[in-house]
Order: sequence, then structure tokens, then C-alpha cells
Amino acid sequence: MDSILIVEDDRDIATMISTSLGKAGYHTIWQPDAERALAFLKHGTVAAVLLDLMLPGMDGFAFIRKLKKDAALSSIPILITSAKDDDSDVVAGLELGAEDYVVKPFSLKVLEARLRAVLRRHDGIDEPAPDGHRVHGSGVTLDSARHEVLSDQCPIDLSATEFSILELLMKNPGRVFPRERLIAEIRGGDAAVTERSIDVHILAIRRKLGDRSELIETVRGVGYRFRDQ
Repeated sequence: MDSILIVEDDRDIATMISTSLGKAGYHTIWQPDAERALAFLKHGTVAAVLLDLMLPGMDGFAFIRKLKKDAALSSIPILITSAKDDDSDVVAGLELGAEDYVVKPFSLKVLEARLRAVLRRHDGIDEPAPDGHRVHGSGVTLDSARHEVLSDQCPIDLSATEFSILELLMKNPGRVFPRERLIAEIRGGDAAVTERSIDVHILAIRRKLGDRSELIETVRGVGYRFRDQ
């Protein structure tokens, strides 16, 4: 049974989420602020974190920064649940390393679907890969079995979502993927994410690819593709 840490200062909202996820087969732990959540994670193990941004004391953004700087905790996927719905907040959360962003008020069924999608991508790291799991393209190598990307033989660190996007593009070189299709492919058709979040992930992938960033091409007015060799 996966354990989910809920970092939420509103007890009623935390109880509602916990009850819903409990019925869906998850074990939940509630912490009302970021400081206590970090203290818990020093000795507790969870599959994912559901994180509010507007918390007493340390806010959600600071929490993500601290988590990502801790080598023992940095791989824990974070799903932000917040009433802050400005594009700038969504972009900031994703750029810091959150896997997804759900705006309050939200449907509990949608939240469960988004959480399942995050856990599927994260759990896929340890799944045995079929033959042909490694793809190459102009100095970039992606290995599904190792969840590893090398650019000119140097490893680059991608989030699970960034890895999924790059894997899809590299396995279909030359094919243009509209943002809507990328959303459907990496998150499932029942997840209502913004096209802007796809742009943010693409920007992050390009930045991490460095000199190889031009391999991900923008087709103006359509979407993105990996350069066909």
C-alpha cells in the first residue's frame, strides 16, 4: 500500500483528501506545515507528497527547494494542490521540480487520477524494460530500463515527467506532437493540465540538454518534435 504525505494547513481539506485516498487504497499521513513535513520525511517513507503552497511558516516553494537539495529525499514526487492559479505560480512549481499542479477547488476523482499518473511514471523507473529500451539521437542516449539520459556521455538529471516527454519524442523522431497529444500521452486523457505546463517542461529539458537543446524543435502553431536524423 502506497503511503502519501499530505502537507496541508486546512484540517478539513486534509481530512477530505485523506478519506478519499483511503477509499482508493492509499495510506495517508497528514502534516499541517512544511517544517513538520520535512521532519517526518527524515525518518518516514512515502510514495508521493501532496503539497499546498500557502502554508504557515515555510511556504510550499521553499519546501520543494529543501526537498530537492536533499539527496535522500529528492526523488520523492510532488503533486502541488493549491488555490494559487496564476500561470507564474504553476510555472514556478513545475520548474522547481514538482511533477504536477492541481488547482483548488478540485474534484477528488481528478486528484486521484493525477496522483495515479504521477506514481505510474515514478514506479516505471524500476520496471523491467523490453528489448529496444535504449534510443539514440545525435549525442543523446535515453535508456528506459535505467531511467537514464546521457548527453555526449554526460548524465543529465530529468524529472519523471521530463523523462516521459523526451522518451516519447525520441522514440518518434520527426513526428510532431501537439501539446494536447503530449498531455494525453504522458498523463492520460483524464488529466486536465495546461498547455503552458508542457512548454515549461520542454524549456527545462532543453536547458538540461545544453548544447544539444536544438534537437527538440518547435513547430510553430503545432507543437514539438525531436529532430529526425
